Amino acid sequence: MRNNAGASPVEERYEPNGALRLRRLNLPIALRVALSAAIMGLLVVIVGSFSLPNPNMILIAGLVVCSAIFGVPGGTVSAAAMMGYTVYFFSTDHSLVSFTPQNFTKVAVTATGVAVVGIFVCVLKSDEDRALADATAMAALLREDNLLLQEASLSDVLTGLRNRLALRRDYSGYAEGGASLRVMMVDLDNFKGINDAYGHETGDLVLRDVGTVLLGAFGPERSYRYGGDEFLVIVSDWTDGEFDAACEKIRGQMESLSLGADGKPVLFSGGYVCGVPRLQSDLRLMMRQADDNLYKAKREGRDMVVGSKFDRATAQTLVCEGRSVRFGDHA
Repeated sequence: MRNNAGASPVEERYEPNGALRLRRLNLPIALRVALSAAIMGLLVVIVGSFSLPNPNMILIAGLVVCSAIFGVPGGTVSAAAMMGYTVYFFSTDHSLVSFTPQNFTKVAVTATGVAVVGIFVCVLKSDEDRALADATAMAALLREDNLLLQEASLSDVLTGLRNRLALRRDYSGYAEGGASLRVMMVDLDNFKGINDAYGHETGDLVLRDVGTVLLGAFGPERSYRYGGDEFLVIVSDWTDGEFDAACEKIRGQMESLSLGADGKPVLFSGGYVCGVPRLQSDLRLMMRQADDNLYKAKREGRDMVVGSKFDRATAQTLVCEGRSVRFGDHA
């Protein structure tokens, strides 16, 4: 719907598939009055020029049309125009003041009919406008609810991070943006042991806190829960210093998350690659190479982050070997 200055005089509403659903004129009152006067004036000229024996049938049609299109302003103007011509037509010698008894009755009946028809059509028009306004307000509320539902569907309930569905949505923006990316896979060290020793409720609390740490370090638009205790971070156009500082920040904050009475810290391993994706498939390859660097961090003792430059050939080799990004299955 367009209703701002300089907007189209026609309000249009579309279904999601683009089909036109509702249409109504959105004109100033002065323009409605002028258009109604022009339409009724044209009809008066027509019935007068052709000396039609029963001009009221033509004029009543104009009354209905103007009332239906332009509402009360159109109905008022068209009713006045019709009564003016009726008085002129039925008055003796078109004097506008003298009538035979028979013609006076015709004028009175016409006036009654004009009032009934005009009021009826204008009431219907007002009801239509109110219904349309209510429908518009309801549609706005539904759009807000849909946005909330969409946002909820793109967020991981436990951690508040974006989920895999959000990653699919954001994928093309990363893959085709032409920016330098750092893609990092993060996995908690010995998360199975945390669940076994402290219970799954504590494990969920740890995951939630890790999500909070990642949100604080990288922001909600760059952090994803990839699956289980595995997380994904994608940042664009960050310097080495900014990225390293963020990694150190999350390391320090995670170590401050103590487990149980013994106060064991929460440790993580990470693997990342940096580079500029040139092809649509490059982001997926960067994720796989980052995942391989994560495996290296695990093999070399955990509690570290291993990074490298993105190399398409290396990543494609991992694909050929059947390696893929996994869901939190690192030891």
